Amino acid sequence: MSLLIISLLYLGIMLILAKLMEEAFSRLRLVPFVGSIFLGIILGQGVLDFIKINEIISFITSLGIVFLLFLAGAEEIGLNEINTDKSVLISSIIQLILPFTLLFLLLYFLKIPNAILLSIPLGMTSVGPLTRLLLDLGISKEKIGVMLFYEGTIVEITSVIIFAIISNFAKNFAITILEILGIILGIFLLSPYIAKALEKIEIYINAREVEFASTISLILIISFISEIFSFNSAISALFLGFLLRDYFKDRKDLLDKLHGFTYGFFEPLFFVSIGLYFTKLNFSILSIGIIITAVIVISKFLAGFISATLVKVPRVINALGTSTKGGVDASLLISALSLGLINRIEYSFSALAISISALLIPLIFKATSGYKVKTRQRNKSLIENKISDILPSLKYVTASCEENLRTVIQKINELGVNAIIVCNERKVLGYISTEELLEIEPSKYEELRACDVELHEIITLYDNENIKKLLDTFREKEVPVIGVLNKDGELVGTVYERDLLRLLLTLKI
Repeated sequence: MSLLIISLLYLGIMLILAKLMEEAFSRLRLVPFVGSIFLGIILGQGVLDFIKINEIISFITSLGIVFLLFLAGAEEIGLNEINTDKSVLISSIIQLILPFTLLFLLLYFLKIPNAILLSIPLGMTSVGPLTRLLLDLGISKEKIGVMLFYEGTIVEITSVIIFAIISNFAKNFAITILEILGIILGIFLLSPYIAKALEKIEIYINAREVEFASTISLILIISFISEIFSFNSAISALFLGFLLRDYFKDRKDLLDKLHGFTYGFFEPLFFVSIGLYFTKLNFSILSIGIIITAVIVISKFLAGFISATLVKVPRVINALGTSTKGGVDASLLISALSLGLINRIEYSFSALAISISALLIPLIFKATSGYKVKTRQRNKSLIENKISDILPSLKYVTASCEENLRTVIQKINELGVNAIIVCNERKVLGYISTEELLEIEPSKYEELRACDVELHEIITLYDNENIKKLLDTFREKEVPVIGVLNKDGELVGTVYERDLLRLLLTLKI
């Protein structure tokens, strides 16, 4: 059987079992993605040796952490309120040096050949799992959550840069430094032009889902350039997400598509792949992995505990929050393995230690922090509410039949949407989209009325129907706006999919 055909089977099995393991771990109040890691250990050479890692699976699964960290950067979780003061930087330095030193001494004592290289991923903070933890607990936008994320980001980025330098000692040191700095500066300097280019694509290209396709294309190209210059593609995606967050601020529908793309496919496969790279488990690997786990937990806790006073975060919360593992750190281990810098045994006990730490630290955090995980059940009950319950929280703007196109365009710009409903005394006539407006000569905007333009048929629902019906209609009809009618057939509300999704995500229920 060909490699491609068998890979299709493997990916299908990995994906569905990963989601089942996530559900099982969630019900046990454990970290969901760790279930996927242990699934990979069981399915791979570590236990059953059923799924063989190959180039196709390796490539697809490695994209998971890239898209995960891009979303972490693109979704504003309060980074605008943070100042890069000396106290934060000193705190991050402590969290870098202390774990690295203790882990290096342990690995040196155990006579591990690649002690310096392995100490970096083992000692670093992983932002991806930290982001998931903060979102699960509902504190991503609170001051504590923002500060934890910021500390973790500095530690992770610095660790990746150090890892890139050490892993490229065979090359000229100065050239390596220049390549890494060039990638970082290039992303920062080009980001405003990238955002403008994406906006131009939206305006001038009418192909279906062009915004989604152009975003995916951009992420992949930036990842390619980063890897060519020996810089971690996931961290480049994180930078890119940070710098494009203003672009995504008014494009919640695009972010939601990226969510489904990432969390539904790439992310679970990535975490399964962490376990697939294990060699056959034995007593030696298990014992070394457990010892390293203990040192990771102790050293990370001490570093966060000591530095907590600098960033004014409660000691235990700072100690545990900056100790999260199981994202880029595992990606670095996989990179080191694929480059031949470490062997399967070194990878196995190191990845095992990261996996156990990734399971233990969030459990301890939830048990000691006082924050509770938000359950899905409550969100499900929200969409059973009536549409009328959310109308006061949504903008209600329409155009009248007699308004000229200049006024219509002004209203569309103020709303930040691509269509507007036209009505006559609360009787719906249809809607105008920006596509039609762009085809009209601007000189005619003053003389033409809204009703002089061919209107699209509007989809309407009654205000006593539930929100689920509203969501289903958007998905099935693919319309930009839906009109809401009262029992007398009068228009009482206008709903845009982006605004609806943003409201459902931000409502505190």
